[in-house]
Amino acid sequence: MSDLVIDAHMHVWDASWLPEGLRRAWARQASGRRLPERDPEILMDRVAVGQSDPNAALTTAAFDRAGVAAGVVPVVDWTIVGTPGGRHLPIGELNARYENVCAANEGRLYFCAGLDPRHGNARELFAAALEHPHCKGFKLYPAAGWDLADEAHSWLFDELQERRLPVVVHTSPLGGDPLQVARCRPAEVASMMSRHPELRVVFAHAGLEAWWAEALDCATGWQHAYLELSLWQRCALTDYPEFRRRVRRMRDQIGAHRLVFGSDIIRGPREDPDGAHLEEWITRVRDLASSHAGDPPVLSTEELALFLARNAVRLYDLKEYA
Repeated sequence: MSDLVIDAHMHVWDASWLPEGLRRAWARQASGRRLPERDPEILMDRVAVGQSDPNAALTTAAFDRAGVAAGVVPVVDWTIVGTPGGRHLPIGELNARYENVCAANEGRLYFCAGLDPRHGNARELFAAALEHPHCKGFKLYPAAGWDLADEAHSWLFDELQERRLPVVVHTSPLGGDPLQVARCRPAEVASMMSRHPELRVVFAHAGLEAWWAEALDCATGWQHAYLELSLWQRCALTDYPEFRRRVRRMRDQIGAHRLVFGSDIIRGPREDPDGAHLEEWITRVRDLASSHAGDPPVLSTEELALFLARNAVRLYDLKEYA
């Protein structure tokens, strides 16, 4: 059984780090989740506060409880889609903030810099992010309103491919106001890969929920495509046999060496503050190497080790855990 665990998709932030326009959109989402609908303005002071852990103290304590060696934070650049509106932390400053958090938690946290390529100084932001020692790649979020196929952005993929840096692309229909989720369909990522076949591409969330089979099919046949299963605890906890069936299909179709473990937990006082949910998710994944209700093991112990940590160590060049 593998002891090493890397949570390759999790978040650390403070509510004040998020653009006000984005928080207003989240308040609008929350206001309509039940009847009677509420005034979004009365929710503004509560948005993301329960998911705030700016110094990662709760996160590292949860890691210790769940036996997680380290985590990778994919930073999202919401600074264009999150405007107009009030307070605004520029993406360069946000990436620098993550460098500081990772440095203060040496060996436990790393990050992929966020970048919306529509910024007028995007090339300078890219170069600045590369100067951060704990930056292990880049996170792209086309749902913020830009197109992976836009030739104006091809320089970014050329640079990433040349530098052999991984790029994490959101590939889930989950999002809502104000996002354009169709721009991050796995098929759009596959088209981008055809133009940059040596690029190391991580399908973040592996299409959960509606696009998971598309994500798998689009990742098939590409040497450097990875399916990252953060948020998949939703499937594992509600229908564990179905979760096992899907992971078995992934292993058979692209190989266990291209599956990456993650949680997408945004830890704070109201989201898994003590790490119990993370611990349960890891247990469900470990059980893939065992029989269940007459179903044979989905992964061998060696394949489980790849999924839980070794693929992330290789992909993100986490030398400390090699």
